[in-house]
Amino acid sequence: MKKNPLRLVLDTVAGQVIVMVVVAIMAIHAILTLHVYWISFQGRMPNPPGVMTGQTAAFVGMVENTPRPDRDTIVAIVNKAEPRVNARMTDRLPDGAALIGPNHLTVDVGPTVQVFSSTPDKLEGNGEIWGDLYFQFSDGNILYLFLPKWDDLPPIGAGYVTLIFIAVAASLLVGWATIVITGPLRRFAAAVENFRDMRDTTVLPEDGPREIRAAIAAFNRMRTRIGKLMADRTAMLAAVSHDLRTPITRLRLRAEFIDDVAVRGPILADLDHMAALTQAALTHLSGSESREQYESTDLPSLLQTIADQYSDTGHDVVYHGPQRLTASVRLRDIQRAVTNLVDNAVRYGSHVTIALAKAGASVVEIAILDDGPGIAETDRARLLEPFERGDTARTSAPNTGFGLGLSIASDIAEAHGGALRLDSVAPHGLKAILTIATR
Repeated sequence: MKKNPLRLVLDTVAGQVIVMVVVAIMAIHAILTLHVYWISFQGRMPNPPGVMTGQTAAFVGMVENTPRPDRDTIVAIVNKAEPRVNARMTDRLPDGAALIGPNHLTVDVGPTVQVFSSTPDKLEGNGEIWGDLYFQFSDGNILYLFLPKWDDLPPIGAGYVTLIFIAVAASLLVGWATIVITGPLRRFAAAVENFRDMRDTTVLPEDGPREIRAAIAAFNRMRTRIGKLMADRTAMLAAVSHDLRTPITRLRLRAEFIDDVAVRGPILADLDHMAALTQAALTHLSGSESREQYESTDLPSLLQTIADQYSDTGHDVVYHGPQRLTASVRLRDIQRAVTNLVDNAVRYGSHVTIALAKAGASVVEIAILDDGPGIAETDRARLLEPFERGDTARTSAPNTGFGLGLSIASDIAEAHGGALRLDSVAPHGLKAILTIATR
């Protein structure tokens, strides 16, 4: 099937920009043409220097040779053809009218006509006359004319044309960019922001110019490939975890028959550690792709419940914040993130505070503060990565985890359009701030 060349041109960003510029130029020519026709129709086309003076002399001679009763008819015809002159017949001169000497006129209006002006300061010395003029004939009748100066109506020059071109072209380009480019790019940016959800099979619509469609198509293919790799990785680790349970269980049963307690204890501890590590890795991988739906949640009630659960087990955990604050979040994910952060806090601190505050119209902050040794500023970014553990006082305890608590909380915050930030608490301690964007 033969493709339309114009359609191929309009299918690219460069082609559409060229078409916009051509349309802008054509629009400018149309505007200028309409302007010229309009002022010509209104009788407002300016005359070059000298033309008006010659036409005035001819008109004055014609009126002088016309019988007095018919002069008003001639004047009406001239006013219709050239409204600017505002000609009329009168029998008296205005106060202050001054007689014009012959040096002001290059065209002779006749020895029997006297020329007066009420604006003698506007007379030109080079033969061009303009302003209010009165031509008195020998019979006493007076013709009034207003002669516009050549530059009364300045022609549209290069500067005006440039300004019109910029205005028209900018308007067309902005409108085109808003409709054709901005919309697909906004959807593209939103899809990139939600790229963490690998199990999302929604395909981003491929619309817009050819270049944007190509980028969206490449993104869709990349997401499909990465999603498949992530699914294969999760399936592989799930299979490994499942397969390891049997030998770990057999080893544990055999270790139970070891009579030497000094030997049996470390072996059982290592087996428990292996089982916990395998389960933690699988939990992290499955949790990073949560499919939980958003629901309206009373965050103070959720956080107070978490604090009470830790208090019931002997930990000093309190909640500070508003008594009511409803937000649309993934309830279990937020509960899991806060629990991970509180677990981390009670492991290294003796007193923990869960604080809630609004940080914007649709943003809330959940802060977990402890009085432990804290984390060095140089280690904070690294410890947000999976299976990363520091070598400071916070990791010297025997109950140190696998380095997934902060990573899982960070993943959940990013899935909510926020982030996890680690700050220091004076005089010592850590403040983990979970920022989430509500819906």
